[in-house]
Amino acid sequence: MDNSIKQYAIGELLDGRCLYIPSYQRGYRWTEKQVGDLLRDLLCFANDFANEGKEKKQDQFYCLQPVIARPITDKDKLKSILGTEYNDSILEHSVWEIIDGQQRLTTIFLLYKYLLDQKGWNAETLREEEDGKELYHICYATRDGSSKFLEGLSMKTLSDSNKDDIKENVDFFHMANAFKYIGEWIKTEGKNINIRYQLGGSLDNIRTSFFKLLNGMSDTKGGSVQVLWYEIAEIKEKNNVKEFQKINTGKIRLTDAELIKGLFLLKKNFTSGDKYIKQSELSLEWEFIENTLHANNFWYFLQKKSSDMPNRIDLLFNLIYKKNALKEVSEDEWDNKIKEIDELLSDTRQSEIFRFYYNRFEGKMGEDLQHEVASAWNEVMELFRTLDDWFCSPSTYNFIGLLSQCGEDLCRLVLHFEYMPETSCREDFENYLKQRISYHLRGTKIDQEKKAILNTYKEHDTIYKLLLTLNIHLLNEQNQKLESESDVYKFPFDVLSAQNWDIEHIDSFHTNNLKKDKDKEDWIKTAMDDRSGDLKDEEKSLIQQKLEGNALDDAINLLKKNAQEVEADEEIKNTIGNLTLLDASTNRSYGNSLFCTKRRIIIERIKQGVFVPVATQYIFAKFFDPKGTNRSLWMKEDMEAYHKYIYDALITYVNNEED
Repeated sequence: MDNSIKQYAIGELLDGRCLYIPSYQRGYRWTEKQVGDLLRDLLCFANDFANEGKEKKQDQFYCLQPVIARPITDKDKLKSILGTEYNDSILEHSVWEIIDGQQRLTTIFLLYKYLLDQKGWNAETLREEEDGKELYHICYATRDGSSKFLEGLSMKTLSDSNKDDIKENVDFFHMANAFKYIGEWIKTEGKNINIRYQLGGSLDNIRTSFFKLLNGMSDTKGGSVQVLWYEIAEIKEKNNVKEFQKINTGKIRLTDAELIKGLFLLKKNFTSGDKYIKQSELSLEWEFIENTLHANNFWYFLQKKSSDMPNRIDLLFNLIYKKNALKEVSEDEWDNKIKEIDELLSDTRQSEIFRFYYNRFEGKMGEDLQHEVASAWNEVMELFRTLDDWFCSPSTYNFIGLLSQCGEDLCRLVLHFEYMPETSCREDFENYLKQRISYHLRGTKIDQEKKAILNTYKEHDTIYKLLLTLNIHLLNEQNQKLESESDVYKFPFDVLSAQNWDIEHIDSFHTNNLKKDKDKEDWIKTAMDDRSGDLKDEEKSLIQQKLEGNALDDAINLLKKNAQEVEADEEIKNTIGNLTLLDASTNRSYGNSLFCTKRRIIIERIKQGVFVPVATQYIFAKFFDPKGTNRSLWMKEDMEAYHKYIYDALITYVNNEED
């Protein structure tokens, strides 16, 4: 038997099954906050239906985090782990080793047990009243008495029990505390919630809402609580401890991709031989996609800095889900719809994307199922090939990478690309990308008469996007002139994402003022070395006197005056003509040094293989100095020439929004 994934309503688990908690797991430890959070979610979900007065097609159930379980059918094994609890009918109800999910399942047990207690129902009454339902049983490998304690829980038994005995047993204490808290919560928080929903303060109504929700089956109108049941094949028993450690170390949970992979690779999906797709072929393609996406140069042209996923193939499933949700939505409404979808997907407990595929395959059998699985996988491969094609073209890669860093949702680009007429060419798609860049540059303020960009250093986000766009434009321009498809003309978005990049003043006078004497002395000595060829003997002597007399600020001002870095005022120095992008490491290495020192350090960094953006290289190569004589100075004329260059390069992007 292979691993499998199913979706069960809690009502479908109320069949008297036994849930076995092995020795490698800790006991029940949920706090009042965790119990309260679950109760609030369940009651609010139930009340949504009551308020709407009609059933919803979507979100018809509340989905718990996945449970990972393994069936136990071997009689000798069952006798060994259950001891005196074993009987011949145990196999009829089934026994499951719970590898992950004990805390959630125990809390649901405690809630259901409390509701039965308030109704005054025993097991026999439950079977009669609820069509044969029987609460599942929880038994433990090493926690003597815990099963019996759970089974016998009621408000009366708790009041009659010796409180010291309960406190001495940490498992009993947490179980009893959660049981009592459920009752307290319903009387306080639950009542307040129902009043807010305009459903009155009846405690019986609250308990009834919970009871109906937990008894609901997969097709029950009015909602149910459901769980993704990830079943590990019984033959893999030896891996259970490893599975448990992997899942619970750092609280890592199954991602949609892991659940979907299990769904795609079920054996029943491949019984038609080679007619559709082989299991091994799908598995290899899956690994190839995942490995490709784990190459950071590929990943970070698709994703914004600091965006990552444990399984990066999740991105493809996310895009496919969005594509299907946006099929009937006009492009001018995509932004609002995408926000709604993102909000829905942000609740990872719902495993919304997994359910999208689960529902797609559910109910199909034989060749119909195999065809559907092959079709779904072909959609994944087609999307991957599209992304790979974009990656291979430097100009397309650069534009999409820029948009990703600006926060563009990749789904918009994928959909537009797919909807383009067959006669469209790459240039048509890149024109659309430029329009989207213009959208993200909409905060740009320009003076067309003076040919100037009016945004200043304080408008950090807009300046950052403008400077990043400038670097992308320069690379694409070089690539176009040489008619090359070389990776040399791709912007390294992985480097951008790995480092802390920021906007740097080229002439940093009035910024990052030095405070410590030691820092000032180091600055003076470095500046004197870098300006040695431009300092007259009397200037050197005067600066040395100031240094020895500890008149450090005077020495700094003399050096800046010699370097002509006092001509431009603060307003000019905060314009885009005095700003560039630089990584934090290089920035820290030169701080607020003179331009000549910065230039020397940057040249050394380039020689060491450090990536410096092409626009920043142009600046320190004095590309904007028409005379080509003042390599050690950055003056007002340089700022104005650089500003004009930026304006001329970016004006088509700024004014390129679609009408």
